[in-house]
Amino acid sequence: MKERAVRRKPAKETLRANIKDYIQKQIAAGVYQPGDRIVETQLARELNVSQAPVREAILELVSLGLVEERPYSGHFVREMGPAEIEDIYQIRAVVEEYAAQRAAERATKEQLDAMRRVLQEMETNRDLDRFVHLDMDFHALVMDAAGSAALKRAWSMLRMSEWTYIAAAITRASLAEMIQQHWTIFHYLEARQAHSVGAYMYLHIKGFGEEVSEYFASHDKK
Repeated sequence: MKERAVRRKPAKETLRANIKDYIQKQIAAGVYQPGDRIVETQLARELNVSQAPVREAILELVSLGLVEERPYSGHFVREMGPAEIEDIYQIRAVVEEYAAQRAAERATKEQLDAMRRVLQEMETNRDLDRFVHLDMDFHALVMDAAGSAALKRAWSMLRMSEWTYIAAAITRASLAEMIQQHWTIFHYLEARQAHSVGAYMYLHIKGFGEEVSEYFASHDKK
């Protein structure tokens, strides 16, 4: 039986995604602060690429709400109020609380094993960039284990992967503490403790949201 070929992203898509990730990291690091202009030509020179993929990456960030387009002025890091950011994370907290409860009741051994492997890799690769990808992998596995296509669509529409780097970069918690929080979620899932894992997941997501909100609020005052 022939193995199915792995579908790879076209080079153009990969380049755009890499540029988008780079801009997000610059925002998280404070290089670009709320209200700062993002100049296409400058970024293209900095990254040694053409302006086209830079423009596409910026427009994708516009669609996600991290960047705004001002007529005749260009693109700027969006200045978001703490209340708006809290709303975003509050919605995610509620969605993932319910997903975690369902996952505790429905997760298969294979799904739990996949979560465990992700967490083990978190332990051995204590790097922020790698943590961000593994974090999203873990939460996606929980959503899959919840067994609801509608719930997974709602989660995907929140596009929370785009916020993950910012949240992880500015949190006061250490990587070790964040990894431990994920292990706690996993152990509740493994023990089939639906109520406990739902409550813990809610606080886990809400805590990130509060720190992101505080970050943007402090920059608004500067």
